Amino acid sequence: MSSQFTVKYPGDKQELLNKIRNTVGSKGTLNGNEQQGSFEGSTPIGSFEGSYVITGDEITVTIDKKPFLVSNGRIQEEFEKALKKT
Repeated sequence: MSSQFTVKYPGDKQELLNKIRNTVGSKGTLNGNEQQGSFEGSTPIGSFEGSYVITGDEITVTIDKKPFLVSNGRIQEEFEKALKKT
């Protein structure tokens, strides 16, 4: 079952992609551009995959697969934290 959340990001979109790439980490992949794309990766407790769409200053993330033990809220929290890093 997929979940979706939207995060505001008024900054540079290339920087946003770099932050998403860093969040996915070395055990994952990011395919896409400054409008839309997909990602997948793995954690010690399971794999994850999803997609994103960037519209103006908002990025909408859809999580299609995640580890059972990880809540959707936790994923959104980690994502937002990663975007705030400089």
